[in-house]
Amino acid sequence: MIKLIFRTPFLVVVILMFLLSGGCKKQPKCGCGKDVIFTLNDAPVKIQYNESTKTIIFSTISNPLSTYYFCNPMQWMDSLKKLNTREYILVSGDVFYECNYLYQSGNYYYQLPPVYQITVTSLREDNYGK
Repeated sequence: MIKLIFRTPFLVVVILMFLLSGGCKKQPKCGCGKDVIFTLNDAPVKIQYNESTKTIIFSTISNPLSTYYFCNPMQWMDSLKKLNTREYILVSGDVFYECNYLYQSGNYYYQLPPVYQITVTSLREDNYGK
């Protein structure tokens, strides 16, 4: 009985801390079509593509260490071939965490350059200053 009396205040404190902290925070689901973490709107990027592996990747000017993989590369491959990829390209779309990055980053979150996936909705040349 005495053990129960001493455990009750402890349990009340734990429950109050849980409630006041807002509960458990949901970790975003990684991968294309899962939880959108942010959206790019006409972000100037440097694009590289490989037609044989059907991959398109880019990095943004604002964070050149970040890497973005297209979720839908085949939808944009023909359009991309018509653009001058030596110049900046403007990209829009919903961005998701890339699963391998999310799992590997763990405790090294601030040391690994970010890797994302993006469902591209718009791709065009940057005609600013031309």
